[in-house]
Amino acid sequence: MAFWLGWGALLTLSFLARVANWRRVFLDGAVELIPTDSHYYVRYALLQQHAFPFFDRFDPYISFPSGASIIWPPLHTWLVALFLALGPSDPERAAAWVGPGLALVELGLLTLLARRWLGGEVALGALVLMALVPAAVASGSLGNADHHVHELTLSALAALLLGRALVQGSPRLGAMAGVALGLGRMFTTTSFTLVPGMAAAIPLAALLARSAPGAASRVGLAAGAGLALAQGLAVLWFGAPTSLAYYDISLFQPLFGLCLFGAGAGVAALLEHRRSWPLPLALAALCALPLAAEVARAFGHLAHQDPLLNIVSESIPLWRNRTFARQLLGAMCLLLPLGLVAASVRLWRERDLMTATLVASTLPLIGASLLQARFTQPLLGSGALLTAAGLGWALRQASPRIRHVSYALLGLVGLSLLASLLPLRRASAPTDEGLIRSTLAWMRTHTPPPSSAWDTRVPPAYGVVAYFNLGHLLALWAERPAVATPFSQVPEHVQANLAATEVLSAEEDETAYARAHALSTRYLLLIPIEYFLGRLKVPPSQTVHDWLLEHAGMGQGRRTASSHFRLIHESTEPRPGNPSLPYARLFEIVPGAELRGHCAPGASVSARLVLTTPRGTTLNYTPQTTADAQGAFSLRVAYPTDGDTKVSEVRATAPYEVTCEGGDTTASVPEAAVREGTALDLDRMR
Repeated sequence: MAFWLGWGALLTLSFLARVANWRRVFLDGAVELIPTDSHYYVRYALLQQHAFPFFDRFDPYISFPSGASIIWPPLHTWLVALFLALGPSDPERAAAWVGPGLALVELGLLTLLARRWLGGEVALGALVLMALVPAAVASGSLGNADHHVHELTLSALAALLLGRALVQGSPRLGAMAGVALGLGRMFTTTSFTLVPGMAAAIPLAALLARSAPGAASRVGLAAGAGLALAQGLAVLWFGAPTSLAYYDISLFQPLFGLCLFGAGAGVAALLEHRRSWPLPLALAALCALPLAAEVARAFGHLAHQDPLLNIVSESIPLWRNRTFARQLLGAMCLLLPLGLVAASVRLWRERDLMTATLVASTLPLIGASLLQARFTQPLLGSGALLTAAGLGWALRQASPRIRHVSYALLGLVGLSLLASLLPLRRASAPTDEGLIRSTLAWMRTHTPPPSSAWDTRVPPAYGVVAYFNLGHLLALWAERPAVATPFSQVPEHVQANLAATEVLSAEEDETAYARAHALSTRYLLLIPIEYFLGRLKVPPSQTVHDWLLEHAGMGQGRRTASSHFRLIHESTEPRPGNPSLPYARLFEIVPGAELRGHCAPGASVSARLVLTTPRGTTLNYTPQTTADAQGAFSLRVAYPTDGDTKVSEVRATAPYEVTCEGGDTTASVPEAAVREGTALDLDRMR
């Protein structure tokens, strides 16, 4: 009865901790998901609803113009789609409950399994950590529909299954552990990172358990076979059977599992004095040969050799930022090292194979977390079991006085975890997502659809260049294709992100236009940014980006007014810190109408147009050029004088006033001329 009361109470606390941010998710009847992967999961799940019972991985609205196959896990996407089906009238509100709902179910079931094999006290101790440590709470919090919610439970489940298999010498349980790892890729992208530690447990078990010769190696081979079978079927059903990309659902996963478990089984067989030990090692070597390049690429990404991985908070090395480590792990920063020491002592003294598996599976994740913070979530699974089992064993060995003092200290440390239950206040300032949403809604209703947003078979006619962090929001809220997105690692994503940066960081108007035109993009969406992805040393203040954002492309200093970027919308939301300016500006990319005429040779020519915006701002658009030696001039202008109010909120108040030495005139420029780059002869207008 005590266990069930504790189990129910801790699951309740787990749920309360994960919904403590409700004031930041449910805002005055609206929903604001945790940015920005959760937003794309809503789109991706909606795509699968249209494709069901098939699974469509290709999305032409991502990494435009090539489009991309999305590497995210299919089964988690279907789970998100299930939540959306339960609340079809408001998909984002339904998606907000994905994290808490899945976390509650998975933690509850995992704890029951841990109780069966590790005992009630260890199971509840591990549940305390998995329920309340900040990183675990964040992975399953309200508003978070991301797949990282599974990493904690997958790590713990695989360690439990393999540990029990080694304890019993059961190849059947070993195969189940392999299947869990293989199916893990269907729930999260990082499941393969669990394999090295699990494979290392095989020879460690053989070293410790000399009394059961052959058991560890057989379990290792069964685990490798189970992983390869499950992952192989997944590749055939969902993935790319001809690919070896480590980040994809590809042949890398089954070969990687066979390689490491084969190596572990071979070393174990050698320690067990089995004559067949060269066979699994040969299998491992054969599987390793085609994987060398991909493993090198994976280590390169681990070392931040990717423009996006180099800047996101998930890639912060915890060894370099101890404050961030404490924010993520809380009391685990203290408890995990103590639990690791205690568990290591236990496995050596008692030759306990379950403890050995927990140690072997946790150590590589500790190293990976020190290199990149993203690995703290799988670390918390096996790490929580290790800490609870190790400290529980150490306390049982201690004298009563030391045990009572230790319980008191653990209680004080555990109190810090209750901070996760405190409801978060509503954010004092609007988020970037809140500030941009109305602009994206305007895009959806006022710009022509490039294709059906939900038919992935039809290539879209154009794309949108924007800051990479807006990519998922563009695809969901504006239903428009994005060049740059928060996706990384995949070559299509990396190339598209850098292509968008080349447009945004161009120093000249013509250069930016040529690059945008080469990408078949029609719109440019700008918000305040501090850096360019992949070009961190280029200050935005010296580029087209800030000139268009701050001055709307009007003449400024050495810059003449833009001939190709036509302002069509300004956000109603003011810019934080500078309310006189809009937060976002949307430009249409046009060839520009060509005004041709004659004046005095070498004379300066200008065409002045007064523009008004819904914010009440008056813009003086004055592009300039110089006549040639014969007095001929050609001047491109980006704004029509009869613009369509349905596609642009920026209006001309009168015709162009064309001024030059040798003759002044006025010019009316139709909308079609701006869009098609038509030449207009001013000499005929005089």
